[in-house]
Amino acid sequence: MTMKLTLISPRLAVQKGDFLGSGVPYWPIELATLAAYAREQGEDVSLVDLFGNNPRRLSDVGDYYLQGESIDNYLNMDVLRQAEAFVLYAISYMSHRELLLIVARLKHAFPHARVAILENSQAVTAYSLQRVASDYFNSGADLLICGEPYFNWDAIKLQLVGQGMNPIPRNLITRESSHMPERITLKDMRYPIPAWDIINLPGYWNLPYSHGPKTPKFLPILTSRGCPYSCDFCVVPETNENHWRGNDPEQVVDEIITLRERFGVHDFQVEDLNPTVQYQRWEKICELLIERKANIRFYFVSGTKAETIHIDKIPLFTKAGCRYISISPESGSKDLMQVIGKRFNYSHGIELISACRANGIRTQACFLVGHPNETEKDFEVSNDYLSRLVKAGLDEVAVFVLAPFAGSQLHARSSISLNDKTTLISFSPKGRTDYKTFARRRKMLIRTFFVQKLKSGFGLWFQGLRAIIGTPETKMENLPRRIVFIYWQILRLVIAQKLGRKS
Repeated sequence: MTMKLTLISPRLAVQKGDFLGSGVPYWPIELATLAAYAREQGEDVSLVDLFGNNPRRLSDVGDYYLQGESIDNYLNMDVLRQAEAFVLYAISYMSHRELLLIVARLKHAFPHARVAILENSQAVTAYSLQRVASDYFNSGADLLICGEPYFNWDAIKLQLVGQGMNPIPRNLITRESSHMPERITLKDMRYPIPAWDIINLPGYWNLPYSHGPKTPKFLPILTSRGCPYSCDFCVVPETNENHWRGNDPEQVVDEIITLRERFGVHDFQVEDLNPTVQYQRWEKICELLIERKANIRFYFVSGTKAETIHIDKIPLFTKAGCRYISISPESGSKDLMQVIGKRFNYSHGIELISACRANGIRTQACFLVGHPNETEKDFEVSNDYLSRLVKAGLDEVAVFVLAPFAGSQLHARSSISLNDKTTLISFSPKGRTDYKTFARRRKMLIRTFFVQKLKSGFGLWFQGLRAIIGTPETKMENLPRRIVFIYWQILRLVIAQKLGRKS
């Protein structure tokens, strides 16, 4: 039995006055993978990407903007009217309120169609559905899919068409279920190539910015899933149950070459949570890329465990096409890192940055401020370590004010206080009661970075030039054009609102 299934990815939330902690255009990669898988199973699949279809439209919703098309614009279209079931992608905690609105709109317009929510288990900006289940059910959702849906699709499909029987599949939450969900994983799973053919690729390519260094045409890829570490600020230990699964190197290279041929793309942003956990795997991928003359470039844009990249293999990474590596020291304080639950080899971090600089690979280091256990001394140690990284050749820094993402240990312990329940949970939430304190620390780290970069030579000036002419080699170089783009859309919105009032 073929099912008419419509997948929906929400608009993007952009926190007002903060381009550093929100507004990054992540692609709906897991939704595109599900689309490909469902098509393989014989389903009639459509996809509505509310952000990607029109990222030039902004809506003002108080303390933030929503970027993209409203679901209301699609309610009279066949893509929704003919659907037997909907799957909404919980791509980001920042889009939570938008997703609840979409659920309510769909259930009002199509009361007989089932509405499911798909958890985004592969992003630190996402969240655990079991922690917000009541929100979704109060809005009208029928079921929540925790983790990946590929391993028991037939059972999920029965639930989507309203024919499911007890027991409820263990990776689903329904109104009637009482079990704790299990994220099902399968060793050696061969994931289908995402169905990028049903995504509006120009919507992403024509933006003057992206998650990684912006190139004219690019695609995101996942070469592994999960993470084996237990950082207390992160949702991934819950959404992946501390499992890590790497795709076979041959499969990874086959996918890259297929996408290169199919879409004419030579730049790939690796969105894995922790791609190099098994260092031999990525070394083999590099060897295969060279052997098969792939002629592509790749960028580790979501960060990786620095210690899993061997210094003597950096030339191999460069030869294979690596142009950017993001690492996450989080803090320069060993004491605080012990509380967080993460180890970091500080001397290896310095050596890695230096080796990348010598071999033409741009680097980013991510730091966090605002951990409930962070002291002034911890912050000073972070500041000192950042200075050392810049002197070693670091190209950019990203600093975030910690947020209580649903599913993290910090969220479970209620360790971070918010002004109210309507606060946008971004990667630097302005609704934290102590936000001003940590925003100052954030600015101090950023200032340290720029001061040290200016002292180290002309590199910063070249970065500024690349940012202006639109040939970025780091994420930071995306920022000027991103700011101009967003403010231009804000201006258009204000003008439209004034003209609307006058008419």
